[in-house]
Amino acid sequence: MVAAAGDYQRLAQENAALKAQLHNVGLEFIDARKRLEAMERAKTAKLSDIEQRYLSRRSLILLPRLMPLLPGGERVVIVDGGAREVDQDTRWQAFPPDRLRFFGFEADPTEAERLNAMPSIGGLERRFYPAGLWGTTGSACFEHNKASGGSSFLRQNRAVTDRWKFENPTQAVRSPEMFHPVRYEDLPVVTIAEWAERTGVRAVDFLKLNVQGGELEVLRGAGPMLDSMLGVLTEVAFVESYLDRPMFSDIDAHLRARGFVFFDLLAHHYIGRATAPVAAQHLTVAEPRLSRQVSAWGQLIEGHALYLRDPIAAGSAAIEPIRAIKLAALAEALGQVEYAFELLEWLQQRTDVADTPLGDGVKEAIREAAQIYASMVPPELRDLSAGSA
Repeated sequence: MVAAAGDYQRLAQENAALKAQLHNVGLEFIDARKRLEAMERAKTAKLSDIEQRYLSRRSLILLPRLMPLLPGGERVVIVDGGAREVDQDTRWQAFPPDRLRFFGFEADPTEAERLNAMPSIGGLERRFYPAGLWGTTGSACFEHNKASGGSSFLRQNRAVTDRWKFENPTQAVRSPEMFHPVRYEDLPVVTIAEWAERTGVRAVDFLKLNVQGGELEVLRGAGPMLDSMLGVLTEVAFVESYLDRPMFSDIDAHLRARGFVFFDLLAHHYIGRATAPVAAQHLTVAEPRLSRQVSAWGQLIEGHALYLRDPIAAGSAAIEPIRAIKLAALAEALGQVEYAFELLEWLQQRTDVADTPLGDGVKEAIREAAQIYASMVPPELRDLSAGSA
């Protein structure tokens, strides 16, 4: 008994020491985070106005030079499936309002009503529908989640998700505490094909999907409208967080079969483990760098996959010049700057565009934008950045 008591006391002391060490690590992490944020603020303050506006997505470089090349009245048509809090999305604010048609679908009618009540400026054509995009039209049972962004027309797979811990650099919360169903409700759903037929929308230029596991349903329900699209940004999963949820491989195969090319995986979502005594994202030794050959922040469960058309590979007959200009503008808006330039160089050399007013306009847009982008490259890297061009 004496030995047992001694062992217990020793373990208690070791546990207390470990807790103290973890507390100190946490303080060090918070201090390092504050210093990093201060350095980022100082760096931003040194940027030019053009660079600061670009980083905030208030204005881009190629885009304002491309929009005037479109015929009068021509707009870029965006469909947003899962439009919750789209007013916080900065990706489209660089587009001139009178050059956008924006249609959002949000299953939560209260959120859809809020979005519709927002003031519209500068001729922006915008409408939000209180319905979910889906593979059929009618109604479906919607599972409301305590975490509103986790609500879905699919059932949550708690055998998987209850093992998670949601982490960011300053917080850690066990999944069962915040991510679970709270109620069920039948809500309207519609396919993109049916909606387009009802409204007379003949083509969609870009589709963004974040519908918590229903992305493949929506793509299948788009029918021939999918063929009109220049790009798709869709949430993809690597684990079955909702029952029967399609995986990234399923969506990738579907989009590639319809002529899209994968470009990037954005907004990586990592999770920790509910029973782990530490949060990996809080460790000072966590290094989420591209060059690392080991994991840093837990299991990657989701991301947002960017797909674009590649008419250069498909051949000149694969896309009309105006659609190529739209595609270049969308590419820049999504951060694919070099691809946007490649598209425009290819376009202005096409026999149906070269030596035309449109070709001259594209050539001038390339020249002006290239100069501005070059000014954003440090002098010592400019020759390397330009390559052999």
